Amino acid sequence: MRYLLFSLLLALFIHPIIPLQAQCTISNASVKLNYSTPNASGGCDINLDLYFDMQSNAGGKYVYVHIWPQSLYPTLIYNNPPTPAQLTNAVATMGFYHFGSNLYMLDSYTPYPTIPNYKFTGLSIVKSTGSIAGSDRFTIQNITITGAADCNVAQEFTADLWQSQSASAQNVHCFSRGLNFFANDPRITGFLICDPPRQYRFQIKTIDPAGLSVNYKVFIDNGDGVYNASTDIIEIASATGISLNSTNSFTYNSPLMGYLPYSNQKPEAGRALWIVVTSPTRSNTALARLDNNCALLPIQCGSFTARYADQRAAVEWTTLTEIDNRGFEIERKNKVDEQPFRSVGFVPSQASGGNSTDELRYSFTDPNPIQEATLYRIKQIDHSGKTNYSPIRTLNTDQLMSQLQPNPAHEQLQLIFSRKTSYYLVEWIGSAG
Repeated sequence: MRYLLFSLLLALFIHPIIPLQAQCTISNASVKLNYSTPNASGGCDINLDLYFDMQSNAGGKYVYVHIWPQSLYPTLIYNNPPTPAQLTNAVATMGFYHFGSNLYMLDSYTPYPTIPNYKFTGLSIVKSTGSIAGSDRFTIQNITITGAADCNVAQEFTADLWQSQSASAQNVHCFSRGLNFFANDPRITGFLICDPPRQYRFQIKTIDPAGLSVNYKVFIDNGDGVYNASTDIIEIASATGISLNSTNSFTYNSPLMGYLPYSNQKPEAGRALWIVVTSPTRSNTALARLDNNCALLPIQCGSFTARYADQRAAVEWTTLTEIDNRGFEIERKNKVDEQPFRSVGFVPSQASGGNSTDELRYSFTDPNPIQEATLYRIKQIDHSGKTNYSPIRTLNTDQLMSQLQPNPAHEQLQLIFSRKTSYYLVEWIGSAG
């Protein structure tokens, strides 16, 4: 019996217990390019949001991500946490803690606090449902990485991720290697046009001299402001096989596109749009969010004018449809200074319960208008506290006429004057016929 016990102890001594390593797999990388700026060294500082799915791990706590230029990527073994020497060429290291309901960015690399290029200041992280079964979706926002080439060169990076269950992340319990992504290409820009029927337009441009073939889809955001293929599921447009090459200046310009009925109903009409671009030659998805600052309520605005009346500013507007509307704040600012818009009054909704399909007329008199060029806008507020903004109207002290409606006109023209007076003489001058 003693001999058997001695043999077991000897076996444990000769074969110590090694922490089990597994693949905490990361996949479905997406990049939202926020901006890129040339730096003094001739390189490019690239600010982005990095999205990825990670296989769920009930015991995982500490997660660290390392990013290298693709050309300098080492293949680390991950028997232990990477050392400062192993991360010399890494352009970024960042970490986060996730366990239960806790999720936050880590302010240091606990295995080696002197790690180069550790990123923490200004970063934030969001967790949601993963795009594939058994995974979580993580979004690390506001990462700045430096590329060696200038900003007009498409730059590829590679990321590794490892996870630890031990205190202060002294051991590696699982890892995933070789997540490739382009940080600054293709570039996607766009905008929403608020006037009904609401429309949008976007541009996809590559800076790769070899050109790029891309596909795109457009989705309505589900309200959380981050892209997730499992929750942002309302698709409103798509196209495949778009070639970006020298014949089109490596650029695709979309037509003006609408998205009825969603652009005219709540809550989708008040939400951002996601442009999701893929390419058969790129391993990551490129994202752009078209932020929605349009007036949602009233859903349809009949008119909105600003004019002078007896030394006061008269702001008038009509609504054709209202849903859950509490009322309107009237905001103004001096056109020539940098001060923000400020509220000068509130007009409650005339609609019963904030809901109406009839035309309703509103007015507000600003008793102390700014005696310079002034901008006015309407801030609509619903009963839940959400707000939306109207287009902006300009009122000048030396401007006689404030608006023509409609413009262009065919059979009928309405003239709206900035100041009320006893009469105006209007002379129509045009070509015969």
